[in-house]
Amino acid sequence: QQSRVAKCEREFLSSARAVKSINQNLFAKPDEARQEAEWLVQSIASSMLTESDIAINLMKDKPGGEDVYFHSLNVTLLSMMLAKELKAPPEAIRLIGMGAMFHDVGKLDIPDRIVRKTEPLTKPELSLLQQHCAYGVETGRKLSLPNEALTVIAQHHEHSDGTGYPKGLK
Repeated sequence: QQSRVAKCEREFLSSARAVKSINQNLFAKPDEARQEAEWLVQSIASSMLTESDIAINLMKDKPGGEDVYFHSLNVTLLSMMLAKELKAPPEAIRLIGMGAMFHDVGKLDIPDRIVRKTEPLTKPELSLLQQHCAYGVETGRKLSLPNEALTVIAQHHEHSDGTGYPKGLK
């Protein structure tokens, strides 16, 4: 059990470093960033998904200042776990993972003072923050992400009761 935990922890930390590298290369080397994301999603599918119980426990620990990379990794891992649990085919799990990896990429176009604001957002600030879904789709297109991944990015704040955004889909 200890060796399984140690192996999964190494893979998890390596994956977080890969997410950081992907984010750093998004605009300067978009093809490289996409390829690295594809490799990472495939790696998660073939390794960490088999140790789901251990990976979930690793999600709670974040080294200081790295939380944004761990958030993307956690959302990717959880999304892929859920898809696997629902018996989605491997290709669907991969596409969900790609969308989840880049779900918040549009926040890079929003001023940090709004993204990280702890007080309630004003209506204009909230409206701008909600644009991150559309901005993310634009960035995803520049990365040549598949349409299914773009749909994940576009709709990741929609709620089943229609109270989400940007379109209030039910």
